[in-house]
Amino acid sequence: MRKPPPLEVRLRALGVDPLGPGERSEKVRVRGPEELFERLERLSPKQRGEVFMAGLEALGLAEEVKDGEGEAR
Repeated sequence: MRKPPPLEVRLRALGVDPLGPGERSEKVRVRGPEELFERLERLSPKQRGEVFMAGLEALGLAEEVKDGEGEAR
C-alpha cells in the first residue's frame, strides 16, 4: 500500500490553505437575513474570519492579542 502524499500537498490540490499557527476552523451557527449568507458564501474561510474580527472590533468586543510575529489574532 502506498503512503498518501503529505497533508500540505493534498490541501494545495484542493485549493485550500493549511491552517497557520494558532488558527482553528469551526462550524458556527449564525442567524441573519438571507442576503447575509449569500455574501458570506462568496467569501473564502480566511475572508470570513477577517470580516468576523472586523465586526468584533467595530463593536468593541475584540481584545487584540499579539502573537510572536506582531500580527493581531
